[in-house]
Amino acid sequence: MEEIIIPSEYMVQEEGTSDGTQIKYFYKDKWYKVDRYGGEGEVEELTSQLLQVCGLPEKEYVSYDQILINGEKGCVSDNFLQEGESFITFYRLYHNIYGKDLAAVTSKMDYDDAIEYVLAFVKKETGLDIKKYLANTLLLDSIILNEDRHFNNLGVVFDGVKYHEAPIFDNGKSLFVGNGKYNPDKSIADNKKNAFAKAFGGSFKLNESYLKEYQTFEADKEKIIDELSLSEGVDGPRTRLYRLLCD
Repeated sequence: MEEIIIPSEYMVQEEGTSDGTQIKYFYKDKWYKVDRYGGEGEVEELTSQLLQVCGLPEKEYVSYDQILINGEKGCVSDNFLQEGESFITFYRLYHNIYGKDLAAVTSKMDYDDAIEYVLAFVKKETGLDIKKYLANTLLLDSIILNEDRHFNNLGVVFDGVKYHEAPIFDNGKSLFVGNGKYNPDKSIADNKKNAFAKAFGGSFKLNESYLKEYQTFEADKEKIIDELSLSEGVDGPRTRLYRLLCD
């Protein structure tokens, strides 16, 4: 695995995450993230490969590669922003306009009402119809069981004149990485009972099914297994993905 040494002055402090602090660096126009739980970098790379197999256009997701960062496992990705562009999370966009926490507002709604509320809010403030963006994101999350898709991991890009959807990114806390209740000795079906979605309802399946008609990639399970050479083996992200696809 490739290793890079990054001086400490390039470390970036990010606020507003739902899951504590992860060491991140912005160095030579690339983002570097150090594993917090162990396995996030592997999951990010595997998810990038999965989306490539599924045929999602490269511009619609961030591609990650595993790497050693100052001797620790992690991953690297290109900066998806062009010069003059800003990334604005749904959380920040809502807070800037209404002074409230979007998650706190939507938590009082049913999952379908929450999705419709966010669709309407983003449409009103940015002019964007994000049905496809959300549909593809929620489909991916239902495949890999992403437990960290909060409103700071969803957003738009503003170039100073107009908005466009951000690519799908930050998939590391998936495939049970960081899930303290995961037990490799139990069946995948039993473990799935302890994996919960965020942002909208706690059910990955319900979230994904609501916008199903707007999905633009198809998760062909046999194709994913074949092209990624997934199989039963020592417990880890690749084996967990295989078990989820076979479930």
